[in-house]
Amino acid sequence: MNFFSIQRDIPGIDPVFLFDVAGFPIAASTVMIFLIIVLFVVLAVVVRKTFTTIPTRFQTVMEFLYVGMVDMLDEVTNDKKRSEVIFPVIGAMFIYLLVANLLGLVPGLSEIMVNGNQLFQTPTGDFNTTFGLALGSIIVINLISIKEWGIIAYLEKFFKFRDVIKGFKKSIGEGSISLVDLFVGVLDIVGEIAKVISLSIRLFANMYAGQILMIILLGAFAYILPGVWYGMNIFVGALQAMVFAVLVAAYYMLAIKPAEEAGTQE
Repeated sequence: MNFFSIQRDIPGIDPVFLFDVAGFPIAASTVMIFLIIVLFVVLAVVVRKTFTTIPTRFQTVMEFLYVGMVDMLDEVTNDKKRSEVIFPVIGAMFIYLLVANLLGLVPGLSEIMVNGNQLFQTPTGDFNTTFGLALGSIIVINLISIKEWGIIAYLEKFFKFRDVIKGFKKSIGEGSISLVDLFVGVLDIVGEIAKVISLSIRLFANMYAGQILMIILLGAFAYILPGVWYGMNIFVGALQAMVFAVLVAAYYMLAIKPAEEAGTQE
């Protein structure tokens, strides 16, 4: 086992930039993202042309995956109408993360080099990718919450000044309790920021650690453990994609009005 060779192969946390396009640096993870987009376009064309009334094996696999994602989403939302609304986004996010997590395990793909660097690197092994996904998800969820509740009611979830005024009008005790609620509401702003950090770091840390362990095991036990670890990486990659998608769906359900309240206003 050559320790220094393994140490040299371990990727850093910083993204690897390959070249510039119109002044914008392109990272190896970005190239992989474009490859995933191409694969999705090809898959969409194949699915559209091959789906028939009598399903083929490929169509059966696609339908099984679709039903599984819908069932998973229904477990989170407990509301089929809400599931139908967010399924295109959550489903696309899950499939993208699943492919992004697993595509780097394809033999030979990581061996393609440009200027001494890997041309393709796992997107979720780049913190910029996971942070962008998490930040975009939380921003959209908060915009949906504003649409559901209205801007005033949305802001009152964080700044409960009206409750403080009402509390002190009733009594000093209730006013003091309302001050605590006001403080907790302000802390919820920190909670929204924490959601971005936790979502992005959880996904990035798991996938980055998997890459490092794979390199170490390939160097130390070239013929024994890599097969087992490949299987573990496939499981972890699928699990992390599911966890990310489920958490975003759960945050969405926390941000909107309860079904009973929404129904009464309709």
